[in-house]
Amino acid sequence: MNDVRRYIYGTLIIFLFIVLAWVGFVFYNSCGFSATCPDGALAVERTPIPTLIPATLPAPDRFVSAPVVADAPSIGTAGITRPSNPGGPGPGIELTGSVDAGKIVFDERCAVCHGSQGMGGLLNPGSTDGTMPALNPIDASLKDADYKTFAINLDLFLEHGSMPEGRNPIFQMPDWGDKGILTPQQIADLIAYIISLNP
Repeated sequence: MNDVRRYIYGTLIIFLFIVLAWVGFVFYNSCGFSATCPDGALAVERTPIPTLIPATLPAPDRFVSAPVVADAPSIGTAGITRPSNPGGPGPGIELTGSVDAGKIVFDERCAVCHGSQGMGGLLNPGSTDGTMPALNPIDASLKDADYKTFAINLDLFLEHGSMPEGRNPIFQMPDWGDKGILTPQQIADLIAYIISLNP
């Protein structure tokens, strides 16, 4: 019985000795004989030029590229009203929308903010006029005699959303298309419905 204990204790002592020897070896290779480990500090490399003339430095925004905002395809920028969020028209403007299907989507998604049939009047504290914008009648800057331009104006808001003007509006237009909440066909249907409210 004593021999078994001797083997167990001997094995434990040898194991602890090996662990301590390994830790000591690693510490010695990293820090030497000092407990403050001066060899572990990063070396500071000095440049050969003691100072630089500030005028030779590039402007802070020299290497920052401006965000790219895609233009509407095959149409000039005249008549296009852009929302506050960047981005170009989505695939919905190339589809044929259904007014009836658009009314269903509008009632499910949009009426809560823009009111029944887009009549507006719901409160939006913090915005410039304090209310949600009406879509019936819609802002004159969005309307256009050209159906395609009118559709693009609406599509940009539906795709990318918009922050209303004002100090701190509580509600903002969601980016239905960018987040994939609405399909391109649903957006096309919404466009058809809103345009039908503004013949």
